[in-house]
Amino acid sequence: MEDQTFHFQLNQRPPFFKNLAYGFQWAMIAIPNVAVFSALCGTALGLDPSAQISFSQRLLIVTGLMTLFQSLKGHQYPILEGPSSALLLSFIVLAPEGFPAIGGGMIFGGFFLMLVCKLKLFKKLSSFFTPNVVGVILVLVVLSLLPFLYPLLIGMDKTHPNGELGIAGSSLLIILFVSLFSYWLRGFFQTTSMLAGILLGLILFLIKGEISLTVIKESSWFALPSPIWGGRPTFSVAPIIAMVFTYMAVMINTVGSIQGISEIVGKEGLEDRIHRGIGMNGAGGLVAAFLGVVGLVSFSISPGVVLVTRVASRYSLTMSGVIMIVCAFIPKLWALLTVIPPSVVASTLFVVFASQLIAGISAIMSGKGRMDRRDYFTVGLPLLMGATVSIIAKPFFHFFPSAIASLVSNGLVVGIFFALFCEHVFFKPRA
Repeated sequence: MEDQTFHFQLNQRPPFFKNLAYGFQWAMIAIPNVAVFSALCGTALGLDPSAQISFSQRLLIVTGLMTLFQSLKGHQYPILEGPSSALLLSFIVLAPEGFPAIGGGMIFGGFFLMLVCKLKLFKKLSSFFTPNVVGVILVLVVLSLLPFLYPLLIGMDKTHPNGELGIAGSSLLIILFVSLFSYWLRGFFQTTSMLAGILLGLILFLIKGEISLTVIKESSWFALPSPIWGGRPTFSVAPIIAMVFTYMAVMINTVGSIQGISEIVGKEGLEDRIHRGIGMNGAGGLVAAFLGVVGLVSFSISPGVVLVTRVASRYSLTMSGVIMIVCAFIPKLWALLTVIPPSVVASTLFVVFASQLIAGISAIMSGKGRMDRRDYFTVGLPLLMGATVSIIAKPFFHFFPSAIASLVSNGLVVGIFFALFCEHVFFKPRA
């Protein structure tokens, strides 16, 4: 039910300076996410510091643009757009093939969502995505990223193949700090817990003398991203299929975010808003592919931010998008973010994944008193299959034809396939 106690309702425009403050607050929530995801993508692609700065700039431009357009032309709700963890997983798996292959897959994934929007197919597709399937997808995103995350948490690299105890201890401290910060504090400070964790990590590593600030000193205050394009996309079967499956997960996440915010600010025209939001996510995939960055999703944390701030105006998100685009052209800001050690980035993301893991379990349990025998197979098998694929040594997948190796090595794709197969075919409920 729509809440009448908001300072500004959905379609009200706050005064400029108030809206500037509200928009800046949304941007402060988005920027740490952009920093975390760009660092992980940069690590997967093996980017040098200057290329990492350009990647971060481009990702923030896409985030700002899509936040702006969603608030004005898409779902038109106060929902923040940001990098998708599901797409991050496929990005990491496909990174050895280079970004052109990733970009080609994202283009097809984006067109898939735009087709769902144009033909209003979500109502027909939604029957396939039962609570079991949705829950499996949310949990699998977390489980499938753990093999990439844990080496960063303990400091594994070529110099330290078994990790470092000091880095592992720092990671644990940051995880606990971010968790406590998010749990005990309220309002604006609660929403910046990730940023606080990153700052703590920077301080710890500066004290240990393991961070060089040279790249910050050498960066300019204003510059265009260089390069600004991600290169010409290439199209091959496996990345295309992988990304289409992944964009199904993006669609589910977006629909959940839209439905969540509608419970707070009103459900008028909800079905059309859902389709417009899905279509705009698809368009965002195309923009991200051409700019050479990971794609976006509508953030499910948005309803909580609206309830805390008591500001439901979608125009605050419009302002936030503008602020993020302006910030993207400040290389010194992004040089600061590129010196963040990978273990610090992984630690903050670890806390986010803990929340997503429980959200997936809650989705599976929705409307149930307890899990029945059928759930053991329709949930358990896909989770184990996807998680197992994620930890199998990569050389094993060389036995498969190159056209499908990247597809069968993607734990999320394998898990989604088995979730749909088990739920609707193999263990279909008896009449």
